[in-house]
Amino acid sequence: MTGAERSLLAHPAAPETPAGNRTAEAACIDACLDCAQACISGADACLEEDNIGMFRQGIRAEQICADICLATAAVLSRLGTPAVRSVRALVEACREACVDCRQLCSPHETYEHCVVAAQACDRCEQACAQLLQAYE
Repeated sequence: MTGAERSLLAHPAAPETPAGNRTAEAACIDACLDCAQACISGADACLEEDNIGMFRQGIRAEQICADICLATAAVLSRLGTPAVRSVRALVEACREACVDCRQLCSPHETYEHCVVAAQACDRCEQACAQLLQAYE
């Protein structure tokens, strides 16, 4: 059991929350935090590359993805909030940001920091998709 899952299960609102699947929420939180870190670090690494122009779109995508992932993890951690429609929209936005970022990082597979970010985006996209299914 991850720290995120323990925190969600310990929350007094946990049994009352209509979202239901705490394991999927915890996995999504963990994936979002991991992805945010990989994207922040990846964008910083891209800034150190000699041909920075080649990385410009990827840097922006990583920054956007990191911000959305951090916001998603924060909102998912607030079980007392019954705004299920808004949460779903945010998780979907996170999934889409991960797709966009992965698509821009993947072509730079010769740069390990791009590979790390793309893989983290892939895992986060999958975790978001699984959580969206749990919300149905």
